Amino acid sequence: MSRDWLDKNFYATLGVPQDASISEIKKAYKKLARENHPDLNPGDLEAEKRFKEVSEAHSVLGDERKKQEYDQIRSMGASGFGGFTSQGFTVDDFGDIFENLGDIFGFGVRRKGQTYQTNVNISFTEAASGIEVVLPLENESIKVKVPAGVDNGSVIRLRGRGGPGAAGAPDGDLLVQVSVEPHKFFKRSNMDLVLEVPLLFTEAALGASIRIPTLTKSVTLKIPSGTPSGKTFKIRGEGITPQGRRSGDLYVKVFIIPPTNLSRSAKKHLEKFRDQFESGDSPRKYLDE
Repeated sequence: MSRDWLDKNFYATLGVPQDASISEIKKAYKKLARENHPDLNPGDLEAEKRFKEVSEAHSVLGDERKKQEYDQIRSMGASGFGGFTSQGFTVDDFGDIFENLGDIFGFGVRRKGQTYQTNVNISFTEAASGIEVVLPLENESIKVKVPAGVDNGSVIRLRGRGGPGAAGAPDGDLLVQVSVEPHKFFKRSNMDLVLEVPLLFTEAALGASIRIPTLTKSVTLKIPSGTPSGKTFKIRGEGITPQGRRSGDLYVKVFIIPPTNLSRSAKKHLEKFRDQFESGDSPRKYLDE
């Protein structure tokens, strides 16, 4: 089972109660997936994000076995445990559970060492590509591999790097919380990137080919003539590439910068254009209906 499932309420995502049947879950999913499908909401990043969320929730709750595992883990307060696999708990997880129960009920189980916590700060590009950082501890320095695609607030668990266990019990774990600095241009939506780009009035009106940056290179984006302010273009595969998964996409949202400090001659040309081509044509007519 994926570790990040533990922090998500899939029932709330689909808007169904926890005792909902599989058929009720599938019905809710079909409705939400239809409403938020990217083909019906072109350029709508929120709808696309919502579509991915409900699809992920359905992939778990729509499967009887996965749903049972998910319910069991959440009912046991699984946020305190680590090391999950596609089959549910690993041996280490059951060991943690029984050790904790032994402490509570006096079974005489050896107590695992204390869990330590620390933080690491990395840049936006380092989070996207992955990086190995060195953390100084009390008596040593350890290397921590931060996987590509890690997000702000993610926690990496290093087993056995915490406090020493009592009477031969396992050592505790070290939790490394990752803080990612924001980028000066890009914003992130899951594994997708969003970039706002200004256009000159003439570029939007006549069309143009412009160079824009990605995280690793620059690419050419063709702007069709008559492009309105707020138009969003999608460049596939130029988002973040997480470890072992497909790359996200880059969404380029353009906005038009009106000309300023016009000369007298330029103003006359614009007024002539307005009188010749825009006379009586208002984009706000619908407001009077």
